[in-house]
Amino acid sequence: MIVIRGIYNGKTIRPAPDEPLPEVEGEVPVEIRFPTLSLSPRQDWRKALNWLRQKLDSMETLPCSTKELVEYERSC
Repeated sequence: MIVIRGIYNGKTIRPAPDEPLPEVEGEVPVEIRFPTLSLSPRQDWRKALNWLRQKLDSMETLPCSTKELVEYERSC
């Protein structure tokens, strides 16, 4: 069996951008499997929030306020 990682957007399934496609001749049987989540939705949500907090904490602060940035852009 050939395994290819893909992306499902609700309508179609395409190979992942970095996924090499094997060359085949004729028709090849296909089986589509969706991975099951090992985390509960609440654990998944907490994991995402922790990741966002880490990213926000690692960012440098802006040298001025957001209001000052907007006013500067409007004046240009």
